[in-house]
Amino acid sequence: MVGSKAAGSGSADLEAELVAHFRCPEPGSETADMVTTVRHCLAAAAQDLGPRPAAAPAAISAAAARWAREGVALESVLTACHDSARGAFEFLAARMAGAAARGETLADATRLLGRVVEVVTTAAATAYLDEHRIVAREHQTSAQTMVAALLSGHGVSALARKSGLRVAPAYQVVALAIPPNAEEYAGGPGVVSAARRKLRRVQAALGPPLGSRSLSLLRADGGTVLIPLESAHDSGAGPAAAGVMSAEVLHLVAEAADVQPTAAVAAGATAQVPELAGRTHEALDRLCAGGRPPGLYRIGEDAVLEPDGFARDSMRLRRLPRVAPGLRSRPGKPGAA
Repeated sequence: MVGSKAAGSGSADLEAELVAHFRCPEPGSETADMVTTVRHCLAAAAQDLGPRPAAAPAAISAAAARWAREGVALESVLTACHDSARGAFEFLAARMAGAAARGETLADATRLLGRVVEVVTTAAATAYLDEHRIVAREHQTSAQTMVAALLSGHGVSALARKSGLRVAPAYQVVALAIPPNAEEYAGGPGVVSAARRKLRRVQAALGPPLGSRSLSLLRADGGTVLIPLESAHDSGAGPAAAGVMSAEVLHLVAEAADVQPTAAVAAGATAQVPELAGRTHEALDRLCAGGRPPGLYRIGEDAVLEPDGFARDSMRLRRLPRVAPGLRSRPGKPGAA
C-alpha cells in the first residue's frame, strides 16, 4: 500500500507518482545497472511501506549481498541511493506549486521518502556487513587450517591449491606468551569474557603491522604466529624490518593486552616451519620458567637465545603491570587445542 489511502487525499497520488519516478530509468549513468536496481529497490520500499514501518523488501538485501560478493564498494551503493533520493526530492519540489494549488500536501510524500531512504540504506549496509562476516569466517577457517598444515608439514600444497592461500618460500615463526592481565587476575564470572576481549584486541593490533598474509593460532595466553618472508635468508631482524614481528610490533601487543608479553622468534624455509615452531616454543618455555624479562628473543643459527636490543627500549615506552615469574602462564604447544 502506498501512503495513507484511507482519506483518498491527493497525497496518495503524489506518493504513487514518487514510486513511478523511481521506476523510471535514469539516463547517462556510468553505473546504469546498479543505479537502476537501487531505484527499483527504492520504488519497492516506497510501495510496501504503509503508515507503519515495514521490513525492507528482500530484493534490497539480495542485491546488496550480490554487490558485496562482486566487490562493489558500499560507498557506491549508498551514493546511488542518496543521488536517487536527491532527485526524488527535486521531483517533489517541482510539484510543490501545482500541489498547493490543488490543495494537496507534500508532507506524507516527503515523510515516506525519508523512511524509504532509511530502510534501503540500512538494509544495504546490513547485507554488506553480513556478507563480509561470512567471507571473514571462511578466510579465518582456511587460514587456521593452513597454519595447522604448515606446523605439521603435511598437506600444505594441496591445501594451498584448494583454499587459494599463497604459501611463502620462508616464514618467521613466532612463539608468543601473553600473561593474564589485571582483568583476568580479578577473577569472578567475567574472567572468560576479559580473556576473550584481550585476545580480540591482540588480534586487531597484529593485523596492520603484519598484514593479511600472516597466519596465527592464538589464545588468550599466546600461541603461534607465522609471518611470510620472501627469502629463507631474511631473518626479519632489525628495527626497520617491515611486516615481521619486531620490538615495535610486540609493543603494540603489550598495549593491546595491557600486559608485557614474551616472544621467541626464528626464521627459515617453509619446510623448516615444524622444526622452528618446536624450537621457539621450547625456548619460550625456558624463558618463562627461568623468570627472564618479557620482550623479544631471537633464536640464531647456533640455537642461542638473544634478547632483541630494540625490545628493551620499546617496552620502556609505557609502564605496564609486571607479572611475577611464578604466575606467568605457559603458552600451548603448536597444534594444541
